[in-house]
Amino acid sequence: MTLFIGTLKLREPHFSLSLCHDCLQYHHKHGGWVLKWVNIQRIDHPRIHMGWDLVEIPFIGLRIKDYDSFLTLITPRLAVGILTEQRAVLMQVLQSEQTDCPTGTCASQFDDLFEESHYRSQEGAQYEGVIAMLANRMARLRSLLGYDLLVPVGSLDRDPADFIRLLHQYQRESNLIQIN
Repeated sequence: MTLFIGTLKLREPHFSLSLCHDCLQYHHKHGGWVLKWVNIQRIDHPRIHMGWDLVEIPFIGLRIKDYDSFLTLITPRLAVGILTEQRAVLMQVLQSEQTDCPTGTCASQFDDLFEESHYRSQEGAQYEGVIAMLANRMARLRSLLGYDLLVPVGSLDRDPADFIRLLHQYQRESNLIQIN
C-alpha cells in the first residue's frame, strides 16, 4: 500500500503553478487550467466567520470575470478533482454560515454539497455534467466567499501573503504590457 501511495505521489506534478506574462497556469494531478491575467478580477486570501472572528482558510482565492473562457478548457476529470477537493471547504463555509443550526450537523447541510448538472453562463453558453457542476460550485463559492476558484496553499512555494503579492505583480505587469 505504501509503495502504491508513493507511486501516486511521484506522478503528481513537481510544481503546481506556473506564472507567465499573460496567464496563470495551475498543474494538477488530474489535468490543469489556465487563466489569462485579464480574466482575473481579484486575488486574495479568503476568510470565513468563526464566531466573532474572521479566519483565513488555507487557500488562495481567485475571482474570475468570464466563466466561459475558463470552463471551455476544463476536462471532466479535472472538474471532478476540483469538486472533490473543494467539498471540505464548502462544508466548512456552510457550517460557519449556519446560524439556525447551533450543532452544525443539520440534515440540510449535506443537501448543499450537491451541485446542479446544468449551467447556463451569462453569455448564454450551456454546460452539462461535471463541468456544469463545477460552474455551479464556482458560483456558490462566489456568493459565500467572494471567489470562484480556490488554490490550496500547500501547492505554493512560499508564504501565501508573499505569493499573493507576486500574483498581483504579474497581473499589473500584464496590464502594462497590454496598454503598450
